[in-house]
Amino acid sequence: MVKFRVRLFAMLGDVIDRYRPGAFSISAGYGQVPSQQAQFPSDPSDPSVDAEARGPAFSTVEPLYTFDQLVLPEATVNRLLDCVSLVEVAPLVFDTWNMRSIEPNPSTAVNFRGPPGTGKTMAAHAIAQRLGRRILSCRLSDLESKYHGEGPKNLAALFATAREQNAVLFIDEAESLLSRRFAQPQQAAESAINSMRTELLMALDTFQGLVIFASNLPHSYDAAVESRLLHVDFALPDRPARRLIWRTHLPAELPVHEDVSLDELADVAEVSGRDIKMAVILAAVGTARRGLGTVTRDTLLSALEEQRQPPVPPPPTDGTTELSEAGKETVAGQLRQRLADGTTPK
Repeated sequence: MVKFRVRLFAMLGDVIDRYRPGAFSISAGYGQVPSQQAQFPSDPSDPSVDAEARGPAFSTVEPLYTFDQLVLPEATVNRLLDCVSLVEVAPLVFDTWNMRSIEPNPSTAVNFRGPPGTGKTMAAHAIAQRLGRRILSCRLSDLESKYHGEGPKNLAALFATAREQNAVLFIDEAESLLSRRFAQPQQAAESAINSMRTELLMALDTFQGLVIFASNLPHSYDAAVESRLLHVDFALPDRPARRLIWRTHLPAELPVHEDVSLDELADVAEVSGRDIKMAVILAAVGTARRGLGTVTRDTLLSALEEQRQPPVPPPPTDGTTELSEAGKETVAGQLRQRLADGTTPK
């Protein structure tokens, strides 16, 4: 029995190191198996454990967009089609041509990078639709947990779900996940991020499918991750693209005033496709709320300007308030008057 137990634990150590399974229990001994087994926090059948302790439940959905709905430069579209081709020709290249002998687990990891609202999420859905697959979307916040060590487990579960359902994996807001690991982590949060990045590298090396990351900000990626990524750059639309986006976001059923000009709307630069979509929605809602008959030019331009407004900076945290120039002059005048009267300024 002792020899059996030693060999069993040695074998389990190899299994855990290789496959990284979830929490489980095993018993070895004489007599009958105990009727009541310990419950682990990650056991989803335990109603006494809250949802975060059980870990997130990942699910796939049907793609929401197609390539016909994308308004992108031709070079970007061709780059996206190259990503699709990498998956489509994989059986020929790796099985028929036996490239699997040098790459046992072929995977395609793509990074969409560019400003917010430039079509990265739409492009991920369009690729999944082109491949005839469902899409599994996730953000870094969905993987993090207040329980130490649960983040890497959640990441492994994410890749396992995508593999089981043959889905395109889309990880949005991936800047923190793709950045460089901390050389000497000083806090528990830094150690947790390092663990997740290490788990990510292991998952990319064993996952046979398409992984798409989306990043809004330029970032210094970890060198080990950088060497595994194909980059696709997204930019703000130019004038012809803005005109086409405006046209596709003004449906025929929307009552548009005759003073609305697509050329004039397209002249407003430095806006994203999302800005245009939100401007149309806000203008339509405002028109309906006021009981007006049509959406006018001024309504659309005002809604677009409001959408582009930068956020108002927060007030000073030290309790002070910055005075305007007129206010400063008023205070200075009061001080001069009090000094002239011989009173003490307050």
